[in-house]
Amino acid sequence: MGFSDRLRAWFKGESKRSAPSPSTDKASRATLRELEGFVESRAGVEAYLEPKTAIYSTTLLLIADDGEYLRRPVRDRGQATEFCGRVNIPLYDAAKVGYPRRMKDYDRGVRPQRVNLDDLPPWPGDDVGDNGPPPPPPPPAAPRD
Repeated sequence: MGFSDRLRAWFKGESKRSAPSPSTDKASRATLRELEGFVESRAGVEAYLEPKTAIYSTTLLLIADDGEYLRRPVRDRGQATEFCGRVNIPLYDAAKVGYPRRMKDYDRGVRPQRVNLDDLPPWPGDDVGDNGPPPPPPPPAAPRD
Protein backbone atom coordinates (compact mmCIF):
# COMPACT_ATOMS: atom_id res chain seq x y z
CA MET A 1 0.00 0.00 0.00
CA GLY A 2 1.56 3.26 -1.13
CA PHE A 3 1.40 6.65 0.53
CA SER A 4 -1.47 7.89 -1.62
CA ASP A 5 -3.48 4.74 -0.83
CA ARG A 6 -2.87 5.19 2.89
CA LEU A 7 -3.81 8.86 2.66
CA ARG A 8 -7.01 8.04 0.75
CA ALA A 9 -7.92 5.35 3.31
CA TRP A 10 -7.24 7.77 6.15
CA PHE A 11 -9.56 10.41 4.66
CA LYS A 12 -12.28 7.78 4.27
CA GLY A 13 -11.79 6.65 7.86
CA GLU A 14 -10.48 3.26 6.81
CA SER A 15 -7.30 3.27 8.80
CA LYS A 16 -5.59 -0.15 8.96
CA ARG A 17 -5.02 0.25 12.72
CA SER A 18 -8.13 -0.73 14.55
CA ALA A 19 -6.52 -1.78 17.83
CA PRO A 20 -3.91 0.17 19.74
CA SER A 21 -0.36 -0.91 19.09
CA PRO A 22 1.38 -2.87 21.85
CA SER A 23 3.68 0.08 22.59
CA THR A 24 0.70 2.44 22.93
CA ASP A 25 -1.09 -0.09 25.13
CA LYS A 26 1.96 -0.39 27.42
CA ALA A 27 2.22 3.40 27.63
CA SER A 28 -1.46 3.61 28.51
CA ARG A 29 -1.04 1.06 31.32
CA ALA A 30 2.01 2.93 32.62
CA THR A 31 0.04 6.18 32.54
CA LEU A 32 -2.82 4.64 34.50
CA ARG A 33 -0.34 3.33 37.08
CA GLU A 34 1.07 6.85 37.46
CA LEU A 35 -2.41 8.28 37.94
CA GLU A 36 -3.29 5.58 40.48
CA GLY A 37 -0.06 6.25 42.38
CA PHE A 38 -0.89 9.95 42.57
CA VAL A 39 -4.38 9.24 43.92
CA GLU A 40 -3.11 6.74 46.51
CA SER A 41 -0.33 8.98 47.81
CA ARG A 42 -2.28 12.23 48.20
CA ALA A 43 -5.41 13.40 49.99
CA GLY A 44 -8.51 15.03 48.51
CA VAL A 45 -7.74 14.30 44.85
CA GLU A 46 -10.17 15.49 42.18
CA ALA A 47 -10.00 14.85 38.44
CA TYR A 48 -10.53 17.33 35.61
CA LEU A 49 -10.99 16.16 32.03
CA GLU A 50 -9.34 18.48 29.52
CA PRO A 51 -10.68 18.34 25.96
CA LYS A 52 -8.61 17.44 22.93
CA THR A 53 -7.16 20.46 21.10
CA ALA A 54 -5.23 20.93 17.88
CA ILE A 55 -2.00 20.53 19.83
CA TYR A 56 -2.82 18.20 22.75
CA SER A 57 -4.78 14.99 23.11
CA THR A 58 -7.51 14.52 25.71
CA THR A 59 -5.89 14.70 29.15
CA LEU A 60 -6.84 13.89 32.71
CA LEU A 61 -5.65 16.36 35.32
CA LEU A 62 -5.52 15.17 38.92
CA ILE A 63 -5.37 17.86 41.61
CA ALA A 64 -4.67 17.09 45.29
CA ASP A 65 -6.11 19.12 48.18
CA ASP A 66 -2.86 21.11 48.50
CA GLY A 67 -2.88 22.05 44.80
CA GLU A 68 -0.23 19.62 43.58
CA TYR A 69 -1.28 18.19 40.24
CA LEU A 70 -0.49 15.60 37.60
CA ARG A 71 -1.61 15.74 33.96
CA ARG A 72 -1.56 12.67 31.71
CA PRO A 73 -3.15 11.81 28.35
CA VAL A 74 -6.15 9.46 28.23
CA ARG A 75 -7.86 7.78 25.30
CA ASP A 76 -11.24 9.44 25.78
CA ARG A 77 -13.90 10.49 28.27
CA GLY A 78 -14.91 6.86 28.78
CA GLN A 79 -11.45 5.86 29.98
CA ALA A 80 -11.34 8.87 32.33
CA THR A 81 -14.80 8.09 33.72
CA GLU A 82 -13.91 4.42 34.25
CA PHE A 83 -10.64 5.35 36.00
CA CYS A 84 -12.29 7.89 38.32
CA GLY A 85 -15.05 5.44 39.21
CA ARG A 86 -12.52 2.73 40.00
CA VAL A 87 -10.43 4.95 42.33
CA ASN A 88 -13.55 6.71 43.68
CA ILE A 89 -12.71 10.35 42.91
CA PRO A 90 -14.95 13.03 41.35
CA LEU A 91 -14.53 13.91 37.67
CA TYR A 92 -15.19 17.44 36.39
CA ASP A 93 -15.14 18.87 32.89
CA ALA A 94 -12.38 21.50 32.91
CA ALA A 95 -13.90 23.32 29.93
CA LYS A 96 -17.10 23.89 31.92
CA VAL A 97 -15.96 24.42 35.51
CA GLY A 98 -12.41 25.72 35.08
CA TYR A 99 -9.56 24.99 37.46
CA PRO A 100 -9.49 25.35 41.25
CA ARG A 101 -7.57 28.22 42.80
CA ARG A 102 -5.42 25.84 44.85
CA MET A 103 -3.75 24.66 41.63
CA LYS A 104 -2.77 28.20 40.69
CA ASP A 105 -1.62 28.87 44.27
CA TYR A 106 0.54 25.75 44.15
CA ASP A 107 2.24 27.02 40.99
CA ARG A 108 2.94 30.35 42.73
CA GLY A 109 4.40 28.58 45.77
CA VAL A 110 1.52 29.34 48.14
CA ARG A 111 0.86 26.36 50.39
CA PRO A 112 -2.26 25.90 52.54
CA GLN A 113 -1.93 26.28 56.29
CA ARG A 114 -2.42 22.90 57.97
CA VAL A 115 -3.48 22.49 61.60
CA ASN A 116 -1.83 19.62 63.43
CA LEU A 117 -3.71 17.97 66.30
CA ASP A 118 -0.69 18.56 68.55
CA ASP A 119 -1.09 22.32 67.98
CA LEU A 120 -4.61 22.36 69.43
CA PRO A 121 -5.31 22.96 73.14
CA PRO A 122 -6.66 20.02 75.18
CA TRP A 123 -10.37 19.34 74.90
CA PRO A 124 -12.15 20.78 77.96
CA GLY A 125 -15.12 18.40 77.84
CA ASP A 126 -15.74 15.12 79.63
CA ASP A 127 -14.58 13.01 76.70
CA VAL A 128 -12.72 9.72 76.60
CA GLY A 129 -9.62 9.94 78.72
CA ASP A 130 -11.25 12.21 81.31
CA ASN A 131 -10.03 11.60 84.87
CA GLY A 132 -13.32 11.06 86.65
CA PRO A 133 -16.41 13.19 87.17
CA PRO A 134 -16.21 16.96 86.91
CA PRO A 135 -15.48 18.87 90.13
CA PRO A 136 -18.49 20.19 92.06
CA PRO A 137 -19.53 23.76 91.40
CA PRO A 138 -18.21 26.40 93.83
CA PRO A 139 -20.50 27.34 96.74
CA PRO A 140 -22.62 30.46 96.26
CA ALA A 141 -21.11 33.69 97.47
CA ALA A 142 -22.28 35.01 100.86
CA PRO A 143 -24.52 38.07 100.67
CA ARG A 144 -22.94 41.41 101.63
CA ASP A 145 -24.49 43.72 104.15
